[in-house]
Amino acid sequence: MNFDLDDEQTMLKDLVDRFVADRYDAAKRLAYVARPEGFARENWAIFADMGLLALPLPEDMGGMGGGAVELITLGESLGRAVAVEPYLATILLGATLLDRGGHQDLRAQWLRAIAAGERFCALAHLERSGRYLPRTIDMRATGKDDVRLNGEKICVMGAPFADALLVSAQDDEGVTSVYFIVADAPGLHRKDYRLVDGSVASDLRLDNVPAIRLPDGAAALDAVLDLARLAITAELVGLMGHMFDATLDYVKTRHQFGQPIGRFQAIQHRLADDYALVELSRSQLYRAAAQSAGSKEAHAAIVGAKAYVSAAAVKIAEDAVQLHGGIGTTEELMVGQAFKRALLLTRLLGDADHDLRDYADLCRAA
Repeated sequence: MNFDLDDEQTMLKDLVDRFVADRYDAAKRLAYVARPEGFARENWAIFADMGLLALPLPEDMGGMGGGAVELITLGESLGRAVAVEPYLATILLGATLLDRGGHQDLRAQWLRAIAAGERFCALAHLERSGRYLPRTIDMRATGKDDVRLNGEKICVMGAPFADALLVSAQDDEGVTSVYFIVADAPGLHRKDYRLVDGSVASDLRLDNVPAIRLPDGAAALDAVLDLARLAITAELVGLMGHMFDATLDYVKTRHQFGQPIGRFQAIQHRLADDYALVELSRSQLYRAAAQSAGSKEAHAAIVGAKAYVSAAAVKIAEDAVQLHGGIGTTEELMVGQAFKRALLLTRLLGDADHDLRDYADLCRAA
């Protein structure tokens, strides 16, 4: 496998790295998170100006048509910076599903505005009946021409500031589809809260909410969830790299018993193991991104990579906090903020054990 980026991908990485270098440190990130929406709109506008919001969208909608390699390049850079921009919730889970859902009028009306940073879209899929992903959808869609939605969704990331929501629901015939609703629709009730990393989410209750069915929404949902898993894995790899590098620098300066703790062999062994985990995780990420998009092999590789990287990220995060000592648990240090972000990502769409069981089932069925 060739792990080298081509010229355009290298330019993308440099562009994102310059953006985060100018706008991120521990204090600035805390200031962004403290805002009501959990991020800075002015930074989001810069993302739009740089074309990053259009990266995974098709060219006919003003997008760049970026693939898996571009996605993980962006994700790893955002993870290394512990960035707060809601790219996963708004672009990958929201705009990408809207694009692939097959409703041409909605695509034309919304995608360009989302790519310009003017509108936000979020996916409402999780339910209380499923710990990570619902096996059956309890949200109900009734009617044909005048569709109405009734039910509840939980942990809808980005919902507090979303202009539109994509909701998975089951119709009267038991067929699961994805439906479009506006965020100020009558009958939509929202309970907003903060997640562990400071980002915002909502629980939703829908009472007879008018909706529009996306013709290809159900078929597109699985592919979009895989895209999200790949992005989560890439961001975790970036977070792991950040925490490892910060810990390596810290053990060279923290003194105990008259010398830096980095000179102790036990510390060196732990850091050597962590370095190996970072590199192996990056290899798993690249392997998943190299598969043919939409294939069974790609799905299995993505699930397997997320399982491996999630477990590795928890190990490195715990080591980073422990080796930093008490300061590692504080938000004044970027390691503490990265730890919380990693905890969230390792549990989105399934934790390491959940994903590992799915991966084993996929391998047996192959």
